[in-house]
Amino acid sequence: MRQCVALLIAGLVMWGFTGNGFAEGTDGHSGKIRVLLTYGGHGFEEKPFFEMFDKMEGIEYKAIKLPDQADTLNPAAAEQFDVIVMYDMVPRITPQQQEAFVALLKKGIGVVSLHHNMGAHRDWDEFRKIIGGKFILQECVIDGQTYKPSGWAHGQDYKVIIADPEHPITRGLKDFVIHDETYKDYYTAPNVHVILKTDCPNNDPEIGWVTSYGNSRVFYLMLGHDHLAWSNPNYPILLKRGIEWAAGRLK
Repeated sequence: MRQCVALLIAGLVMWGFTGNGFAEGTDGHSGKIRVLLTYGGHGFEEKPFFEMFDKMEGIEYKAIKLPDQADTLNPAAAEQFDVIVMYDMVPRITPQQQEAFVALLKKGIGVVSLHHNMGAHRDWDEFRKIIGGKFILQECVIDGQTYKPSGWAHGQDYKVIIADPEHPITRGLKDFVIHDETYKDYYTAPNVHVILKTDCPNNDPEIGWVTSYGNSRVFYLMLGHDHLAWSNPNYPILLKRGIEWAAGRLK
């Protein structure tokens, strides 16, 4: 018996997942939204970040580190997870992993992209089409237009404006001020639906939008550099609603 338990624990460690665990029901999973959370390629305050997800009611998650566990992003993941929440800034994954990721999105899994994830996959042009934006790390051409490197500034206080008060993610929320990192001169796709904006001169206007890719709903939220942003009472509301909307649970 002890040997079996030891083998089980070892297997979980080898799999490399962290998270708050999946409590399975008779239908194969609980009624909670099952989230696959990615990180890697950029340092962050891990303890308060994961604690924020631990506290979310109705959501369970497993976290994987990229690029080490990028093979998890394949079509089979659609049977295990409802939403991918991406907080990684991984420079690149292999072409085979890119193809598998696109195939997963064709299955209709929800996507939530957070903050510096807009700078991930810097050499993979398809990724900016997936999330609807791109933080420019080196000069590039997008749709015939030349973009110079984007800028950023830490520790800024700026206003978040509810651009679409009727959207399910923002409904009932009021404009608020947040202490967070700003981004400047990034690419935003012209076809996204902007639901959050700012008038901060150190930031581009669009800071939250929804779009789609394949059969997947996609929500991008620029906010969320550290605990000072996450502790803003509006942040976990936007994040949770974004997850629910991407999963098709919020109408």
